[in-house]
Amino acid sequence: MHRLQCKMASQAHFLDPASLIQVFSLMDADGSGRLNGEEVQAMFNTMCGREVQVTSALESYSLSQFQETVERSDRQYPQFKIAANLMKYLKENMAEPPAENAINEATCTKMYGILDADGTGELELAELFRAFKFLGIHVEQLIETYTDHANITSPEELMQVLQEMDEKYPNLSIDEKVVQFLGEAAAAGGGKPDTSTGDDQAEDPAAEEPGTKKAFLVGINYIGKRSELGGCINDVRNQLRVLTEQFGFEPENILMLSEDQDDDAKLPTKANIQAGFAWLFDGASGGDELFFQYSGHGSQCADRTGDESDGKNECICPLDCDEGPWPDAVILDNEIYSTFYEGLPDGAKCVCVFDCCHSATVADLQCTRTFSLEPPEEEDKPRWLEPGEEEQAALDGVDQESSRQVAERGSSPGGKNLWTYSGCQDNQTSADATIDGLRQGALTWGFIKALTDLGWKARHEDLLAATRKNLKGRYTQIPALSTTCEEHFRVWYLDRSE
Repeated sequence: MHRLQCKMASQAHFLDPASLIQVFSLMDADGSGRLNGEEVQAMFNTMCGREVQVTSALESYSLSQFQETVERSDRQYPQFKIAANLMKYLKENMAEPPAENAINEATCTKMYGILDADGTGELELAELFRAFKFLGIHVEQLIETYTDHANITSPEELMQVLQEMDEKYPNLSIDEKVVQFLGEAAAAGGGKPDTSTGDDQAEDPAAEEPGTKKAFLVGINYIGKRSELGGCINDVRNQLRVLTEQFGFEPENILMLSEDQDDDAKLPTKANIQAGFAWLFDGASGGDELFFQYSGHGSQCADRTGDESDGKNECICPLDCDEGPWPDAVILDNEIYSTFYEGLPDGAKCVCVFDCCHSATVADLQCTRTFSLEPPEEEDKPRWLEPGEEEQAALDGVDQESSRQVAERGSSPGGKNLWTYSGCQDNQTSADATIDGLRQGALTWGFIKALTDLGWKARHEDLLAATRKNLKGRYTQIPALSTTCEEHFRVWYLDRSE
């Protein structure tokens, strides 16, 4: 679990984006992209059966502000089950259903009028680039669609471009982004929102000199052990292929530990994994891109320091973790935090993928986003390793109530360029599954498929959403993304330059 100071600063988004758009559209009767604050307050009062104080009440709400308010209020008033009752309330109180898709004539007319602020009747390509980049759509993805249209001179043509892009890149959730754009415009007084993204310089290949690309991959199948898995080595080999073929990582700059290499130095023992951490960061400096993936068992240990808000440490399980007592034989989230957060040089970027159980906050970062999924029809083998009797007894003795009373500690300042993708929540398991005839991790499969579907170009928050869509309805696990500050969710994934 998060260290307490990190958890206090985090946001856990549990509302499904498609459901949220439907809710927002039902309440946004005039299609302005903003919700009236008094109406939102009245809705909460009705759902709770009495007058309540809406957390961070505003005069009006954008899509993201509405989502944040619902989730904060749900945590503040858990007895009213606000999130669970939200859809029921709206369906009972709204006469007209919302449009099936936000990319419709009404919304596109509004969007066209905002973008054509000078009244020329034609949208300039440069302005369209800025607006679409603001929405999290890569310039090349727009060009691929825009080149089929000489100019955009009407709302109908804009709607056609958006619909074509929505069909070509369904995982980008373009309908959600249209609602977001209209909300930002309404907040700006009905004019054009500030479409600067803060990463324009990084988008320009000439703006900064690319650094070294380095990757460390760990896949453990626990061959011959009671906890044997089947897909972890396939995960890291699939990831190695993606890194070299799509993102310009050189094979000599990739270290892989697995049991199938007939080399004791490449076995994923605790000592070798720790040595790999040192290798990954050796010589790292600003401009470098680092990547780490762990596919194997995850588990939990009792917190013996008082740092964890739930009294538990998350951990990853080296090949030799059953040869000694826990927690000494495993790698705790505390060590992962000190390695990847404290050890990351300023200006360097690092992406981590943890395809294992109990992994949402395994890096203890400041901000975490999650999404709810539909339950599956059947379960695959979980990547969870049961602690030994002594450690399980310590876990059973954790006093949940007292652990929540730990005094808040000062949080480390955000801003480091670090992102961690996790297969599931801290209280969940990640599936080791057979997909497309190959044994592999559900997260890694959904993650790589999302990158493929998005054309290898996406913001981190869109990559998480696309991964979630790939797992939805098949697995109970809820993938998560953690980083160091809210702005980093909108930063682009790995650089594709060679």
